[in-house]
Amino acid sequence: MINAKFTGNRKINIEAKGFNIPVDLAKTEGGDGSAPNPFILLMAALLSCSAYHVLLLVERLGMNKEAFHVELEPGLDDNGDMQKALIKVFVPADFPKEREAAMKASVMGCKVGRHLKAERTVEIIRG
Repeated sequence: MINAKFTGNRKINIEAKGFNIPVDLAKTEGGDGSAPNPFILLMAALLSCSAYHVLLLVERLGMNKEAFHVELEPGLDDNGDMQKALIKVFVPADFPKEREAAMKASVMGCKVGRHLKAERTVEIIRG
């Protein structure tokens, strides 16, 4: 079970499996801007899920995980809704070219992404 508790102004504390996740709205939306808003958390969930899939593959390949990083470039429409999500996986220059398809497939396996309507694209960027 996940619970939401109102903690003042427009702040909410989400309690999930023993973790507390603060949520707030921006000052322009009447909040205090003290924590991420729900949309930021959604994008962070997509990015962290994608990054974990990269991490798991990198570990299986026995590579140095510090040589990799992942970014999310959301494609927002005029209403600020995410229509596309470009997930950029930055790999070291010596990352095997034949492993790129496996990396993309691994990222596309992210459960969070599978629950979104936004079109997802994975791009491998060599360092």
